[in-house]
Amino acid sequence: MRFLVAGLVLIVLGIGLTEYSRRNPSEEKKEGSKAAKKVKNASTTPPTMQALVETAAVAPDAPAPTDAFDLASLLTTTGDAAQGFTPVLRGAVKARELRGAGGGALMLLEKGGVTALVSLPVAGAPTVLTVRSGQVSTVWFDAETQQVVWGEGGMVKAMPLAGGEVKTLVSFTRALVTSVASFKSKVVASLVPKDGDPFASDPNGAVVVIDGGDVKLIAVEQIRPREVVFDGKDEAFFVAGYPSGLTRAALDGSFTARIAERADGPIALESDGITYRFPQASSPELKRGSRSGGAVKTVARVDVEWLAVQNGVARYTTTGIAPRLYEAKAGEDAQTELAALKGVVKGLAWQGEKMWLLTADEDGVTTLQVK
Repeated sequence: MRFLVAGLVLIVLGIGLTEYSRRNPSEEKKEGSKAAKKVKNASTTPPTMQALVETAAVAPDAPAPTDAFDLASLLTTTGDAAQGFTPVLRGAVKARELRGAGGGALMLLEKGGVTALVSLPVAGAPTVLTVRSGQVSTVWFDAETQQVVWGEGGMVKAMPLAGGEVKTLVSFTRALVTSVASFKSKVVASLVPKDGDPFASDPNGAVVVIDGGDVKLIAVEQIRPREVVFDGKDEAFFVAGYPSGLTRAALDGSFTARIAERADGPIALESDGITYRFPQASSPELKRGSRSGGAVKTVARVDVEWLAVQNGVARYTTTGIAPRLYEAKAGEDAQTELAALKGVVKGLAWQGEKMWLLTADEDGVTTLQVK
């Protein structure tokens, strides 16, 4: 009987201790529950990441001669274009990117082994800002400083939109720049190893902030980081992972947080939200969520190739053999078709009342058209 009573006492004590632990978790467990939502970055940088962000002394810029890219021969006002659009450029060039800039847009075109960074004003003809012999991977416009910022191999470069001197902001010795975003000369960039496999699923990439020549890691050991967006606030956003998702990172490097488990580019950032492609194999969508995660709304049930967002209104092109240009307004469930497109869409920009489209046909002929 005594053994039975002792056993019951031990059981009661065990239950009591378990309940106390549940209601009064240790500080270690409390911190662990927070880390599931917001991951605090380690105070020590992994050696592989230290090597990735090594920089070299900045050398004087050496652009290709401006006449190495003949833009004048491509300009036109006639030819095939989508309904409501007017062609302004057409030729056998490779279109790389199209992005809104100021009251106009920026475009990257390749031909003859060089890349031309072209300015597209609202009024007037396109003009070449600079011609590069190196590989330009991405371009961004800093609206506050009126600077064009781009990635060129392992370098981040910048120049005034109005033209002028090209400056190398930083030169990485072991990294390639996959995307950049800038505000008030503070640049956020995603990096991958120069000698790595671009399709590998290794966590060997990183995201950094560049401020006055100083480089600081804000996200380490990322898989294929890309599609960085930043608007001057204290956080940047980017796509990374395999499968890819959407991550936000504090510019002071204190934390990273996954705000969408599945996401891919294109991405558009606004003050009150972020719009992105949801790459679901069976039914891809365009989604919009808050900058901190939480509730997500489906904007359209289509596979999006290019995206531009303005005042809560999204304009986007679809993938496939018969792409379309659509518009979806905030708070409305329906999407409006704006134009049926031919060929493959290579870029979309939208600024104010002006819209630019880059398309390429099956023969490799690229057309820039404006509406």
